[in-house]
Formats: sequence, structure tokens, C-alpha cells
Amino acid sequence: MEGTYGVYFGTQMAGKVQVTRQGLYYRFSCRCRLTGDVMCRLRISSGGRRESLGVVVPMDGGFGLDTRLPVKKLGQGTPEFALVPKHEIGGSRLVPIYPEEPFSYIARLKAAFLEIQEAGTERNR
Repeated sequence: MEGTYGVYFGTQMAGKVQVTRQGLYYRFSCRCRLTGDVMCRLRISSGGRRESLGVVVPMDGGFGLDTRLPVKKLGQGTPEFALVPKHEIGGSRLVPIYPEEPFSYIARLKAAFLEIQEAGTERNR
């Protein structure tokens, strides 16, 4: 997986990501050109898995991100990098929790996150 890869915003190439292995981690160094109108996350897809690497921030006259991710979190294969709007959470679904009912999504808790909402304001995702 080590190497230099293009990062895309939609169909446009916006920059590059340098991937190096450091022990049990991959180190990602991204530099890209964006207008700055929308905050974006850098997302990696590899081996059928998808992970957010974080939000790109102003850096070196453009935008960038330096981060690490455990090797075991990524699948095998050639990685693809994309910039997505920060507020876009692809493939997520809001599942309400009711104390008096069994929770049928227990197997998905490892990749889940908690979002607290006021009663009656549930959104359909």
C-alpha cells in the first residue's frame, strides 16, 4: 500500500496522498487544493473498507492532513482517496434506542457512534 496516490474531490483530482508504513501503522500525508468554501474530510477506501482519516486544514498554501491509522483497519488492495464534505456521512443510518426493546444492531456497534437528539426530532438517514 505504500506509495503516492491521487486524492479526488468528486471527479476532479485535488491533490496527492503519500502513504508510508511505520510499524503497525500507516502514515498518511495529504496535500491538496481546495477553495475552502466547504470543510472536507479525507476518506480512504481499500479492500471493501472505508475509513475517515480526518478533516483537511489550511496548510502549506493549500489544505492538508498528516495522520496515522492502524494497518489492521484497512483491507488489502489499492487504496482510493476522496475528499467529501465534512457534514456528509455516507452510508450512515440513525437507529433509535429504546430501553424497553432489544437492540437489533448489536453486531454493528464496533463501527457505530452515538448521536443524542431531543425526543421527537428523529431524522431519517
